[in-house]
Amino acid sequence: MDAPVCDLVLLSWNHLEETQACLTSLLETTQAPCRLLIVDNGSEAHVRAFLATVKPRGAIQEVALLQNETNEGFPKGMNRGIAASRAPYTCLLNNDLRFTSGWLQEMLEVAQAQPLVGLVNPTSNTFGNHPPPGMSLQAYADSLRALRGRYTEVGMCIGFCMLIKREILERIGGLSEEVERVFFEDEDFSMRAQRAGFQCVVAAASYVYHAEHRSVREMPEREALFTRNQRWCHEKWGRWVRIAWPWFHPVSPGSADLRQWLERLQGWVRRRVHVYVYSPLPNGMTAEALFRSVGLVPHADILWHAVSTRAAPLVAAGLILTRQKKPFDLIAAPEPRWARLMRRLRRVHHAEVVDQADEAGLLTSWQRRAYPHRAGA
Repeated sequence: MDAPVCDLVLLSWNHLEETQACLTSLLETTQAPCRLLIVDNGSEAHVRAFLATVKPRGAIQEVALLQNETNEGFPKGMNRGIAASRAPYTCLLNNDLRFTSGWLQEMLEVAQAQPLVGLVNPTSNTFGNHPPPGMSLQAYADSLRALRGRYTEVGMCIGFCMLIKREILERIGGLSEEVERVFFEDEDFSMRAQRAGFQCVVAAASYVYHAEHRSVREMPEREALFTRNQRWCHEKWGRWVRIAWPWFHPVSPGSADLRQWLERLQGWVRRRVHVYVYSPLPNGMTAEALFRSVGLVPHADILWHAVSTRAAPLVAAGLILTRQKKPFDLIAAPEPRWARLMRRLRRVHHAEVVDQADEAGLLTSWQRRAYPHRAGA
């Protein structure tokens, strides 16, 4: 029998019907050799009794129940499972998931193939990936198999189903227990992993469905907890900043200049920044294909709005000025004339306009918005 390559840490708290369905799905679809560590956070007696009956099956070679007498919250509960984990990979699991065949193998293959990849999420409805009406979860997962080995870098991984390399746990430890019960522990862990030199990614060909916070939705103190933990996270790591980044000249797939520019954008999004690019795209080409044409992995926080080459300055200005969602914090202007126009229109778009070439100015402006709580901001 092969040694377990991954320890699955599943956190349970009441909601037996959800946990039963989750475990059935997990036992039926997991094909990589694993141990299952169920951490129960002080559930009612009938839930504890059921969990004590769960047996190994298939590739899940061992099941261990770690029983807490009270609900210790998400970070402490998961950390108990992490402390008991010894495999090369640990995967944190909520108890409201539905798995599809191949889910774990694909996440492992992505992590094993890329030394810099440290945390992996599956593709999921959590990220807006829903099966079309009438299509089963497994059929939808099968349709993603053509994307095997592909992944997208993200600014943070989410803890609902998060694969972690052993090296990360050895270097930075588990989830922060400064977090009050739940919310933002995964964001903090992702930031610590990235500061240690690892990337957070989503595996394109792995699919897991998430019922999303059923137990959390029932907490009467949910909003207050979210607000307090968000404040803690922002004070530690800074606010997320939105930057509009127009580029009016045609881009050349595969060129060294394109790669240099995209690498600069990647550097920015790794600072907890969402970059909105307003730029022409070659006919029939997607932004993802453009990244891959120069050997780079796409980043989910670089969001591309294709504009026509002929009217790029006007179209980009119009899209920025009529944006309906949260306003931009900064606009990185590619040309002095266009920058002057956008500065005159600041009362409309409310963003600070900085020349793209002024890296020091961009950094200073970003710091003011990311850390407004710091003295002198």
